[in-house]
Amino acid sequence: MYNINYWAILVSAIAFFILGSLWYTKVLFGNAWIKSMGKTIKQLEKEKANANMTKSFGLMFSAGLLMAFVTAFLVDIVAHAYPEASNIKLGLMTGFWIWLGYIASYVLTAVAFENRPWKYYFINTGYWLVGTLMMGVILTTWK
Repeated sequence: MYNINYWAILVSAIAFFILGSLWYTKVLFGNAWIKSMGKTIKQLEKEKANANMTKSFGLMFSAGLLMAFVTAFLVDIVAHAYPEASNIKLGLMTGFWIWLGYIASYVLTAVAFENRPWKYYFINTGYWLVGTLMMGVILTTWK
């Protein structure tokens, strides 16, 4: 039943990682994201200097790899449920439902309990939405 392409999983994880590298920098939403956390660029630079960035990036890439692996299984299940759907539609549908059911609802706790502004919510969930859609499309089109 499971038609898993491990190269597609790896490429999906790399693409997701690159998206995050752009999303949270000045190239896209980095400055707005920093402000939404109530921090300054100087504060973030100081935190970065005290952090083990190799560990942080390694953990994030590992999480993306795990997410791509699980998404590959879910894409295959959805493909069996909707055999008439195109690969791109299957990828977008799977990515969207993963995002809505797990990510969008989970990140809502930051607004509800961490007193984060809605801007923070939309920046973070926007990244995950684009990332899960992209991952779903890569995994469905590269069989």
